Amino acid sequence: MRKARKILNEMMIGLVVWLIPVLIILLIIAHNKIAMVLGVLWGGVWAAVLLLHMYRHLDIALDMDPKHAQGHVQFAAIKRMFIMAVVIVVSMTAYRYIHPVGTVFGIYGMKISAYLQPMVHKFIVAHKAR
Repeated sequence: MRKARKILNEMMIGLVVWLIPVLIILLIIAHNKIAMVLGVLWGGVWAAVLLLHMYRHLDIALDMDPKHAQGHVQFAAIKRMFIMAVVIVVSMTAYRYIHPVGTVFGIYGMKISAYLQPMVHKFIVAHKAR
């Protein structure tokens, strides 16, 4: 599980790497800059929470037999999808304060961090070798 924790940390770094340029770009084009910042932060925080949720439930599933593990992982994925939907609905109802576009880009960081993780890993390994 040590390796999974390391991957989680690298994905969190990838999430931050994704959120910074997204925040800068959206700040340039947004009319309501405060709502956009809050939207990106709202989505980014929930993306981090969902990454932690995924890590926790994969850890639990590894201790189960294959049949129950599959069901557990699928149910956890459904819960994450529900949470994402609620987060987006909240941002759509409070759009004056939390911009939905920023929220979607923030939550999307969860997916992007999975793609960035190998690059973050290579970067960390290269800097440890120095």
